[in-house]
Amino acid sequence: MLRPAAIAILLSIPPLAAGQALPSDDAVAVDPDVHRVIIDNEHIRVFDARASRGTKSPMHTHPPMVLVGIGKARFRMTLPDGKSQLFDLDPGQVRWVQDARHSWELLAGELHAIGVEIKSAQGAGAPPVIERSAIDSAAVDPEAHHVLFENAHVRVFEGRTSHGRTSPMHSHPPTLLISLDWIRLVLALPDGKSVIHDFHPGQALWVPGGGTHSWRAIAGNGRVIAIEVKSAQAALAKP
Repeated sequence: MLRPAAIAILLSIPPLAAGQALPSDDAVAVDPDVHRVIIDNEHIRVFDARASRGTKSPMHTHPPMVLVGIGKARFRMTLPDGKSQLFDLDPGQVRWVQDARHSWELLAGELHAIGVEIKSAQGAGAPPVIERSAIDSAAVDPEAHHVLFENAHVRVFEGRTSHGRTSPMHSHPPTLLISLDWIRLVLALPDGKSVIHDFHPGQALWVPGGGTHSWRAIAGNGRVIAIEVKSAQAALAKP
């Protein structure tokens, strides 16, 4: 868990106004060697952050995002006013970061994290309005699809399973999947067809159309962070 002071370091700048471009001190612009963009579309921008002990990242900002820890690391994070705080990032740690401005030094461990910036949260417009499917995954199989948190822009759940487990037919809205472990699933579609899908650690997969399926785990032990993007779900529902 983040300590209150660490949360203050992360939540330290006002939100962007509607239509406002990312600032010149955006993390990807300031420190692209650490913050590598892997997905960018109308709803999300996703970066893969990696660094080794001793790395220093200059002062930069982040728009509203979901932060997912893949590796284990300890930072000294510093605010524009010079105040600093130790911050630990652990594998599987998931946090909503409304906005942030800071620099940091990596004191221990290896940084590996994925940031999922939510574009609908960057302006002052009304949040998207969505409706849940009658066979929504968290309602049909909550043991495998455990909701971690939800706000006006995202719902985030942790999916866990192991070899031999099955999940009945359920649906997902447009979702960004981040795998923390490896597993092989057989996905059965509503038309009776099936497909094998492998997840591996650190994999980030955007599923823009969502989907409906059941599944059976045939190897490994799965752990996936799923970030459902409400703006993409609302856009998909438009006639």
